[in-house]
Amino acid sequence: MPSPFLHEPTCVVILFSIHFVLKAEKLLKKESITHDVIPVPREISSDCGMAVEFLCRDQERVMALLRSASIRIAGLYGREGEGVFCLLSISA
Repeated sequence: MPSPFLHEPTCVVILFSIHFVLKAEKLLKKESITHDVIPVPREISSDCGMAVEFLCRDQERVMALLRSASIRIAGLYGREGEGVFCLLSISA
């Protein structure tokens, strides 16, 4: 399946539970924001789990939507290259 991101910079948000991932997916779909639910990349965490990847250009909108829906955010990462992630933000 081809990537929906077409070589644009992407961000990965790690949420505290699969419940939050599913809630985020539903919200982003409703708002027509390009996204994908992915396994948490091993470069970020060795724990099993799911994360939400989206275009970095939508970062402010996505983060505002997640916060307004009371979705707890564990961390936000930017993809800097193949398998290279940079921590952008972490929940307090």
